[in-house]
Amino acid sequence: MRWILDANTMIYLIKANLQDFFLQLIQDPAIIDSSVHEEVVVQGIARGYLDAVAAKKFLEDNQVPIMPVDVSSDIINFKDAGETSCYILTKQGGACITSDTRAIKKLKIAGASCMQLDIFFLTKFLDNNFDETKLESLLDDLLRVNATTPERKMQILKNARKK
Repeated sequence: MRWILDANTMIYLIKANLQDFFLQLIQDPAIIDSSVHEEVVVQGIARGYLDAVAAKKFLEDNQVPIMPVDVSSDIINFKDAGETSCYILTKQGGACITSDTRAIKKLKIAGASCMQLDIFFLTKFLDNNFDETKLESLLDDLLRVNATTPERKMQILKNARKK
């Protein structure tokens, strides 16, 4: 299963410096679409965002595929090209990772496989990829960049402890 990253996921991974650890956890490829690349890298660099330069380096160093997607037939159902392409790519096989709760609702209604970034790390913890101390550290990193909330962190840790 491919892991489809939307723009906010890319930005959160880079800002929290979790992009390399994320890649270590997945066995299948991570991909982005061309609209996510445009938003995160091209527009980000044009606006002078340092994390955009880091995102570009990460994508190049890890040869993350950038998939062109024709969103014209489905964009009416979503907010923007990035959400739409995530939907289309999940339908071709994969799961979208996004922390946009509105996008997740739309994607789930449309039958697309998706999850939030903090839940991705919880599932990897539940698969015994790392210990609870590491999970809490990851959640703290996500919290620091506003990729999760204190309430979600506490709920995820509560669920982890049930294991």
